[in-house]
Amino acid sequence: MGVVTLDLAGSLTIADIEAVALGRAKVALAAEARAHVAVMREQAERDLSAALAADKDKRVYGLNTGFGSNFKDYVSPADLKQLQENLILSHCVGMGPAAPVSVVRATMLMRAASLARGHSIVRPVVIETLIDMLNAGVTPAVPRYGTVSASGDLAPLSHIAAVVIGKGRVLDADGKEVATADYLAKHKGAFTPISLEMKEGLALNNGCQYSNAWGALAAAMMRRLIEAAALNAAIGVQVMRGSGRPFRADLHWLRPHPGAQEVAGWVFDLLEGYQFRDVGTDAKYDYDQKIQDPYNLRCAAQILGPCLDLIERAEATLTIEARSVTDNPIDLNDGVEGYDLDLITSGGHFHGMSVAVDTYGLLQAAGIMARVSNMRCVRIVDAARNKGLGPQVRGARANSTESGLMLMEYTTAGLCNHIWGLASPSHLMSISTDSGQEDHVSMAANVAMRAYEAAERLAELFAIELAFAAQAERVRQREMGEPQALPPATLGKRTQAALEAVDAAFPPVESDRELSWDMMQLAEKVLSGEIVKATGYGFGRH
Repeated sequence: MGVVTLDLAGSLTIADIEAVALGRAKVALAAEARAHVAVMREQAERDLSAALAADKDKRVYGLNTGFGSNFKDYVSPADLKQLQENLILSHCVGMGPAAPVSVVRATMLMRAASLARGHSIVRPVVIETLIDMLNAGVTPAVPRYGTVSASGDLAPLSHIAAVVIGKGRVLDADGKEVATADYLAKHKGAFTPISLEMKEGLALNNGCQYSNAWGALAAAMMRRLIEAAALNAAIGVQVMRGSGRPFRADLHWLRPHPGAQEVAGWVFDLLEGYQFRDVGTDAKYDYDQKIQDPYNLRCAAQILGPCLDLIERAEATLTIEARSVTDNPIDLNDGVEGYDLDLITSGGHFHGMSVAVDTYGLLQAAGIMARVSNMRCVRIVDAARNKGLGPQVRGARANSTESGLMLMEYTTAGLCNHIWGLASPSHLMSISTDSGQEDHVSMAANVAMRAYEAAERLAELFAIELAFAAQAERVRQREMGEPQALPPATLGKRTQAALEAVDAAFPPVESDRELSWDMMQLAEKVLSGEIVKATGYGFGRH
């Protein structure tokens, strides 16, 4: 098992986030970061004490004041600990079912990483407690709804912080919510709860790590799915005996959109060995009397390329967010020499609009990818357009008592429409909060949660398309030599290997049977990247 180390520079990657989220890596705090966090905290405490000695009414937002619209309320030194605990408990107001374990773990990791940068005025023990919880597999129960992702993801982060102080609830091994105290009684030594001191509650619940967790995990899935989309396009070209020429590099250099160039290169490579990978119009016409393919094949690079661009933009933004300091106020001092208390600055880094905008790009990509996949399914079941595959890919001599794969196409329509429904631009629909003090919020979490779900549904849609393709090749082999059948054609080895992996998860349909269970097993393999890996292709840069 690997180790992800949190450092002063901020160096998390989406791969790091996913590894910790899925329990594939432990977490550590770099010694240099721990030392810096400690010395900066001590300096802030000394300077605040000195300032209060000189002026008992001295206010530093977040250190000795109320929060949000209560910013004018002065809190005495004797009440600062109670202020922090009350902040956390009062903000535990999430609703709905618990967020997935992976999302909560990713949130905890990124919150710890933000605090480890040394600008949040916390003691090292705050960061170390989050790390201890992650390494011990302690996952807070976080109701998934209720955040507006400005002033941070206040409710979700507060549910995590409540567990840090021994309150709240955690998820047990069966996924049931149990009181933290009861959990610790049964799992002695899992972690040691702490008492919060000045500023530390605010440091734990200001930030958009919850939104970023959903978004980063969605981006990781969408990265695998754009590769799956390119594979499906390459398989679709071959199953429908289309032309590979629309994916030539020299063609795409004449319209050099980066995503389109990249996808075209992937598809052309995956077509290696295919009989019609790079032949002229005459050879293609002699084979099937067609000189052009439909857009779902011929324009696949131009359609999927912008999706790749959107995914890469989301990856870049979500990575920046994962490496950032996002709470409020933020200590702008870089060290103790010349430390200035007035550089503890109330800003707006907790606002999630950057996350919302580029996570929305994942939803756009999912919607586009879903439709082109659905369109290929529509054509492959259509006996008038599927080049001899018969109705519903049952062949020319279809059994009249059977429906075959008919309803799978309906499912792709339902999934595609559901993904479109998820693509509501919540970030354009800001609702003012906190008595108007927080008058523009990002709604980033609502966008990111739907991007995460869209990726799951897209994998299911892709799985159905692959099942259609695998069944189509079986029909072509079975009916080879029949009058209505196309002549044999050589397929590429990489895509043949992928189709063999499909067969292992989704056995051939010899007669009508329940299809959902095999299909969902195949969808899991699509989402994990297993089907793509079967090709042996690296999907590197061209």
